[in-house]
Amino acid sequence: MSYHQSILIVEDDEAATFGYTRFLSGNGYSVKGASTLKEASAAIDAGLFDTIILDLKLPDGNALHWIPQQKQAYPQLPIIVITGMGDIPTAVQATKNGAEYFLTKPVEMDDLREALEKCLELNMLRKKSIIQQRLSKSEEPCFGTSAEIAELLTYAELAARNDSVILLQGETGTGKGVLAKWIHEKSGRSTEAFIELNCSGLKGELIKSELYGHVKGAFTSAIKEREGLIEVADGGTLFLDEIGDMDLEMQSQLLKTIEEKSFRRIGENRVRKSDFRLICATNRDLLRESKNNRFRSDLYYRICVFPITVPSLCERVDDIPGLAKHLLDNFGYTHLPLSSDVIELLRHYAWPGNVRELKNMLERAVLLSQGRPLMPLHFPGLNGMHASTEAGDDVENLREMEKKHILTILRKYNGDKKLASEALGMSFSNLYRRLQQFKEKM
Repeated sequence: MSYHQSILIVEDDEAATFGYTRFLSGNGYSVKGASTLKEASAAIDAGLFDTIILDLKLPDGNALHWIPQQKQAYPQLPIIVITGMGDIPTAVQATKNGAEYFLTKPVEMDDLREALEKCLELNMLRKKSIIQQRLSKSEEPCFGTSAEIAELLTYAELAARNDSVILLQGETGTGKGVLAKWIHEKSGRSTEAFIELNCSGLKGELIKSELYGHVKGAFTSAIKEREGLIEVADGGTLFLDEIGDMDLEMQSQLLKTIEEKSFRRIGENRVRKSDFRLICATNRDLLRESKNNRFRSDLYYRICVFPITVPSLCERVDDIPGLAKHLLDNFGYTHLPLSSDVIELLRHYAWPGNVRELKNMLERAVLLSQGRPLMPLHFPGLNGMHASTEAGDDVENLREMEKKHILTILRKYNGDKKLASEALGMSFSNLYRRLQQFKEKM
């Protein structure tokens, strides 16, 4: 493991706590102490522990009934009970209540080490079991069957078979996050964590703390020690969405982390290691951004090892019927297949918010239909937008429809771009760029 396993000792005898701490610290464990059940509960809620060593008799009560409470909140967390020889029946009851092991006083350190090793192994197996259960319940996402998607999935399958850094490019709402998770689940890291961070809106110490973690007191609001996402992603995949929004100072630190796979928590001198696989996503042209000094060129070339472009929905209209069916199945809609009028309405709209907007529009339509089959009137955002276009018309017609719809929604919200972007299912920055493009063509 790349981190010290963390042990919480709940014991009011200072001499015993000192002895356990000295032994465990000498064996590479990170140790924290608590002398009451109240302190122990606060410590567990505030931090991550791999095992608890628990004395049953404490100043604020017997821990016998405290164990089930913790097991309900943290079922994967193993507990080793410490008890006197005369309290063995109580210790047996504690194991029935959820404790994994009990040791009698005076504790032999070799017995404690053996119990800890078994608990840590049990903890790891439980975590893997939880991940496997989640994976077994997860449904294969629907990307579509168009030629564009077939090519994309060929690249994605190849990316899943290696550990190279991946850069997913495409408009907001095209499903870059879904594709990133799909690649992780097809990779050799699928049994480990998939950790996601959206870099948009996070600046300075905030994003640094999210990625690297911090020690207690590192800055004003650092009231407790915290793991960073890079540390949590050890062995798994770290997905940085909207990396083009990351500030330049943070880009410099990230580049070093990618190169060395090492980092420091804020306020800490110790160098930590993390074996993570990196997937990045952006809706920006990072090459152009780097030429304009808004994105570091060295970071761009480091993350653009395996670029994959996710096409917009208007570039693959043949996928719309299948995507609509998949999304409606997830909503519990039973009146399938959709009528030809609805399919044509969906196919002839530009979808500036891409799959995300399609999902929002369908969900709203299902609510408006009140259990009845979907009809064009259940799509007020699209109704009346059905232009007299034929299948062979060029993309410019779709762009004009897109422009008309965006400006209509913007007027509806009295020019409030934030509300309009939410209604359209697109990011604020994407809406702003579209409006700038409309001005340039005027």
